[in-house]
Amino acid sequence: MSLQPLDVFRVPLTGVRLVEASAGTGKTWNICGLYLRLLLEEGLDVDNVLVVTFTNAATAELKERIRGRLAEVLQVMQGRGPQSGDPFAHDLLRALDQRGIERAASAQRIESAIRQFDEASIFTIHGFAKRALDDAPLAAAVPLRQDLLEDDSELRQEAANDFWRRDIASGNTPAAVVRWMALQGDSPARLAELLRRHSGKPTAHVLWPESLDGAPVPDASVYAAAFGRARDLWLAERGEVIRCVAGSMESLSAVSYSEASLEQAVLQWDTVFASADPLGRPASGGKGLEKLKLLTAGSYRAKAKAKKSCLQHAFFDAAQEVLDEWQALQPALALGRLQVLRRFVETVPAELRERKRRRRLVAFDDMLANLDQRLRDPQGGDALAQALHERFPAALIDEFQDTDPLQFSVFDRVYGGRGRLFLVGDPKQAIYSFRNADLHTYLAAARGTDEQYSLAENQRSTGPLIDAMNALFGANPRAFMLDGLGYEPVRLGAKPRPVFEDRTGEQRAALHLWQLPAAEPKTKGEAQRLATQASAAEIARLLAAGQAGEATLQGRPIEARDIAVLVRSHREGSEMRAALAALGVGSVELAQASVFGTPDAEEIERLLAAVLEPAREGLLRAALATELLGLDASDLEAVTADEVRVSEFAQLFRGWRRLWVEQGVGPMLREVAASQSLAGRMLARGDGERRLTNFRHLSEALHEAAGAHPGPEALLRWLRRQRSEGRGESAQVRLESDRNLVQIVTIHKSKGLEYPVVFCPYLWNGRLLGGPARQPLGREYHDDGGRFVIDYRELEDPELAQVKSRMDLEAAAERLRLLYVALTRAVHRCYMVVGPYLMNKSASESHCNPLNWLAAGAGLAPLEWRQRKHEPQAIVHAWSALAANHPPAIRLEPLPETAGTPVALPRLAPESIEALAPPARIPWGWQLASYSSLAQGARVTDEAPAADHDARADDTTPMRATARDVEPGDILHFERGARAGETMHAVFERIEFGDTSTWPKRIEEAVRARPPAAMDAGVAATMLSRMARDVMATPLPGGIVLSGVRRRLVELEFALTASSLSASKLQAVLREHGYPAIAIGQPVLRGYLRGFIDLVFEHQGRMHVLDWKSSHLGWAPADYGPEPLARHMREAGYHLQYLLYTVAVHRWLRARKAGYDYERHFGGVLYLFVRGVRPGWVLEDGTPAGVFHDRPPKALVDALDAVLDGKEAA
Repeated sequence: MSLQPLDVFRVPLTGVRLVEASAGTGKTWNICGLYLRLLLEEGLDVDNVLVVTFTNAATAELKERIRGRLAEVLQVMQGRGPQSGDPFAHDLLRALDQRGIERAASAQRIESAIRQFDEASIFTIHGFAKRALDDAPLAAAVPLRQDLLEDDSELRQEAANDFWRRDIASGNTPAAVVRWMALQGDSPARLAELLRRHSGKPTAHVLWPESLDGAPVPDASVYAAAFGRARDLWLAERGEVIRCVAGSMESLSAVSYSEASLEQAVLQWDTVFASADPLGRPASGGKGLEKLKLLTAGSYRAKAKAKKSCLQHAFFDAAQEVLDEWQALQPALALGRLQVLRRFVETVPAELRERKRRRRLVAFDDMLANLDQRLRDPQGGDALAQALHERFPAALIDEFQDTDPLQFSVFDRVYGGRGRLFLVGDPKQAIYSFRNADLHTYLAAARGTDEQYSLAENQRSTGPLIDAMNALFGANPRAFMLDGLGYEPVRLGAKPRPVFEDRTGEQRAALHLWQLPAAEPKTKGEAQRLATQASAAEIARLLAAGQAGEATLQGRPIEARDIAVLVRSHREGSEMRAALAALGVGSVELAQASVFGTPDAEEIERLLAAVLEPAREGLLRAALATELLGLDASDLEAVTADEVRVSEFAQLFRGWRRLWVEQGVGPMLREVAASQSLAGRMLARGDGERRLTNFRHLSEALHEAAGAHPGPEALLRWLRRQRSEGRGESAQVRLESDRNLVQIVTIHKSKGLEYPVVFCPYLWNGRLLGGPARQPLGREYHDDGGRFVIDYRELEDPELAQVKSRMDLEAAAERLRLLYVALTRAVHRCYMVVGPYLMNKSASESHCNPLNWLAAGAGLAPLEWRQRKHEPQAIVHAWSALAANHPPAIRLEPLPETAGTPVALPRLAPESIEALAPPARIPWGWQLASYSSLAQGARVTDEAPAADHDARADDTTPMRATARDVEPGDILHFERGARAGETMHAVFERIEFGDTSTWPKRIEEAVRARPPAAMDAGVAATMLSRMARDVMATPLPGGIVLSGVRRRLVELEFALTASSLSASKLQAVLREHGYPAIAIGQPVLRGYLRGFIDLVFEHQGRMHVLDWKSSHLGWAPADYGPEPLARHMREAGYHLQYLLYTVAVHRWLRARKAGYDYERHFGGVLYLFVRGVRPGWVLEDGTPAGVFHDRPPKALVDALDAVLDGKEAA
């Protein structure tokens, strides 16, 4: 495509014309020139000239710039114009004079335009669509009244939910396909995302497998039968199979068979057979499948050096059959799943439109789709196009590189072959494919325009930097990889630039390249650390030089606000911000990311979920782990290990819930912030302003959304949807401060901005954000004709390789455009890091990355560059040659590896800082305390502290037996940790001990309420059911069998009055009665000790206290014997816990039961370590494994009772 220079004041105003405006070439200046010419030469009014751009911010800026130009030209015509040196007004008037247009008439038209400018037709693309439909509703055949729906995600989810119920959960889809979809992670939420994806690409060409229509219904019966036979053999003869293989190790290939690989294979088969459901945990592939194969006939016999009788074991053939049948079944299941997805994609978008129509709702994208549909309507499309052309006889489309097929279709229908249409944009800056922008649409449209122009003068950067960019992007004739997209060199424009001087003696170029070590490449992480460190050090150097008067900008010291660091992600930005802070340099982060995608949004979601359901300990603990509550690691450890302290926080959260319900989410969040000293804590951090700004932004968004989503549950659902897809401009993170700070900006956010000095520390990172690996469901690419494709086919090589190559090439090409945007933001100087690095001990990712393509890819095809192996020295030489051939514009030197020197920057004047009032001091008095706050982590005075007692036992307990010795499905294979404990507790809270008929439903509810961290729900329920049966059936001390217990209290809450609890007296009482002393957290407590007891039950007229423990102490009965249990109880400080429980029950019975006597009515304490409690595990002394039992002497209980009341123990 041949481009001619644009002379904005002489270019013809008729026809369809393309203007390619490279970065910094004055695009808005030229749009203003075209706009004023249309008013003054063509006699159009401001409401007849359509100007379209793509964001609200850009629209507002364009309006102000055009309004300002109108005023400037009028002032010049009246002889009172500013002497700015900008030739705009004089050049325009000179051109008008040459055309014979009278100045007096022009002045009247400009005055009229200024008066009427509020009616100017300057819109976003969606704003134009809305105006077009509003102005001609009859011609467009749309309802006269429609409510604008800013966010239609709730309706999308509703449509997806209905489809799931109707088509999947109702039985219309084969059960095997439903199970397969569940294994693939399909859900109503994923379907809603799929709907968003297809709704955003309405013109996409969707490819499905040709065999989809005739695909038979998957029959899983053969596989299920094979699974059942193999599972029966495994459960019956697992030990024999293991012994057979272990005894044959010498005759098997040592490469494939070792003790470690055998153990992994056993664990894999245990996992497969943990559930009786054949589709519950199949071997879907990867390393797990390879381990499974070790115990199959094909692998075992093929790798045997000699025949042995045990090689004939029936399990090996059965296992082989399972894997063979599974491999045969998978393609049918995959096709069945695609049939469901195709039905969804082909029917639900229309259903969604109908829902909106019935409710008279319209979303932003709907407006454009509706307009396009009406324009294509054979009955009224031509009339609507004519009406729009008459209404807007001229149009200027800004940022046209961000268009898509639908948008261009609208403009083509209105202006194609007639009128005045200018398409202005820069395809080299097309970086918004994630917003559905389609560069191929731009390229196709460009070929169909009457004339193509370019803006060839750079009005932003200095001459040396322009020379450097011309050299870099001109080094490779196919710099941007795609056909039809080239680089046109630009020259220095006439606009004056401020003078930048660096008189420190340091050799720095306009484009300053830092070379990563090439002889011994660093790992990717180390390279990132060095790049961050070098950039921060150089920024600190520049600022110190500015303070010394050695680095100046137009005579003044260079300041932090003059410097920008461009990053791709929040993670990179956070790393740079921390490095700058370490050197005393403040920074502020600007990102185009949604505030709903920040960690702060996740923390608020966790907070709200816990406020909504404070009784769910899992949610509560998750909220306590957020930085909103301010608990440090030790605080969190102490709280989460103690149910009593957790219950105290639950009470606090209940109060916040009442405030939410009564006054709203805004007041509630303000109370959270005030009560938890959020502002003070956050502002003490390096990123405090950012975090606090996000919190306030999210609080405001929630407050506003509460009107449309009344009720806490609805608002929390809204927040979760926003976190998954919130993309609106109002959701973009806000600037936290306008102080003099270094700007850390994402490259996407930086587009359109400029900075005197720019650092690009991370462009060397060759990891692509798109590409085949990022698109697991449906591959997206453009075909040979430039048509966008979503490809759901199951392809094989070579076609699969070709499709993946297309995807990789498009991702690499977009990265190059992102590089161009980043490197063209600088006015005076740009720093960039280049060179090799290692990823998984390989440098291939760094060698073929798009940045190196610019310097070293000339002469190669783009795909050849991406796929071939490059010599490191050749790439290093290419960068060296580029710098050597273009001095002084480009300089290359090794990346500095020394830390920078902290810089003392000017601080705010004291009078500009608002003092914070000190918090009111709460006098020491009555308190609400807990076991852990009393026991300071419940640690024995002569023992080291225990962290999470379950986790500690899992990590440190010696294990005589191994996992291999325990059959699959056993609770010992259940995952470990706090989440597992919550799940087990939830089971015992819900089940009826003696009525197993209700267990399946109750256990399913428990797993759903408190799901394990990483287990399949069906497998977990099966294992928990077996555990519960074992625990209920095990004879306990005193002849207790829990299945026979009828009278019981679950989660009994208590509050022990502690009038004046002395720590020293408590310790003395414990020692006197032979119990370990406890380190007490405070000398005296006045108030209440509060907590919950898992279970209090009656047996034979006596009350018993029971506590469930989920700790994994080992794999054999002996690991749950008296000594291990006593040691664990002592290390965790549980004895103080159950003594307090005993006193609480003692006081309760004394107050409620006539004739109460401790010896007759209290039966004792049971701590059940439920993984080891089962009827068959009986120890040598005849006691059951996993059971700790104690009945504290009455003298001790009375003494503790007295000490709690502040009295002397008897």
